[in-house]
Amino acid sequence: MSVEFQQFLRATGRGERLKRDLTYDESVSCMRMMLDRTAAQAQIGALLLTQRVKGEGVDEINGFTDVIRDEFMTQINPGLPNLLDIACPYNGKSKTAQLAPAVALTLLTAGVPVVLHGGENVPTKSGITPGQLLRKLGIAADLDPQAAEKMINTVGFGFLDISRFFPTWVEFMAIRHLFGLRTVCNTIEKLFNPANAPFQVSGFFHANYMERIRSCQTGANQSWMIQGEEGSIEMASGRRTKIIGTSPKADLTLSPADVGLDERERITVPADVGQHAAINHAVIDGERGSALDQVALTAGTLLSLVGLEDNIPAGFSKAKKLLTDKKVSQTYEKVSAFKQ
Repeated sequence: MSVEFQQFLRATGRGERLKRDLTYDESVSCMRMMLDRTAAQAQIGALLLTQRVKGEGVDEINGFTDVIRDEFMTQINPGLPNLLDIACPYNGKSKTAQLAPAVALTLLTAGVPVVLHGGENVPTKSGITPGQLLRKLGIAADLDPQAAEKMINTVGFGFLDISRFFPTWVEFMAIRHLFGLRTVCNTIEKLFNPANAPFQVSGFFHANYMERIRSCQTGANQSWMIQGEEGSIEMASGRRTKIIGTSPKADLTLSPADVGLDERERITVPADVGQHAAINHAVIDGERGSALDQVALTAGTLLSLVGLEDNIPAGFSKAKKLLTDKKVSQTYEKVSAFKQ
């Protein structure tokens, strides 16, 4: 047990009138002590739970994220000026289709290099993740950081698994599994940006939370948070989607009706990797339907955000044409052919 760590518990865990956010410097020290196990397991669990009840502060998220990026995880630097970090929730999706692989390949086909990152069996959902699907689709997803950097520079796409670039986080995950609740860890792992991508898009669920932590995004040039399906990046047809930038001026609300998608189509699928992979394969092969529409809507919106298309309808049309003309399928063949 660490006596020094008790100061953080006293700050976050006191009564309604006395509890407070940790300062940035306190947050750096706090996360450092949690990851190097200076703090006892009971103390770590108590901190994560009291912070969840209190609500995470911006300085806390920034301090936690910065010390991890600076001291604990392996970063790569592909050097591509328009590389986009797509930060899906590490705990995956349990109710709707995980379409991040198809979205990433569509963006790559349109000229946007993409990096994905994540893990498996992450609380609280332990759902279907992009990494699982990439492996099922025959795309390299178990590379060490240096090989992933080479893949990004060679084919414009790469995946970084948490067990390779930050194995300490996998060990730390065991504590999170004990109490089965979302914690600040679910937020900061989406901000790791392990490839130092200049552009970043991340998925969240609650719009108010996104607005509160907008300044925590880690894209060097520009970042956005998307209120997507199950808190991921996929934008559903038939409902409005909030997109939060690093400043309110960059915010927008996506209306799928603007691109002709008026009906709400929720793509439900069991938590089976094979079925999710089959849906992605069908979209990549240009099979028309609600899944292709959702991928085109998501990719098209991102093409507009990064400036490759003038507006979202133009981006949607471009993405849909790339899919139905089998151009994305050609990109898939190139990416899946990469060997270390």
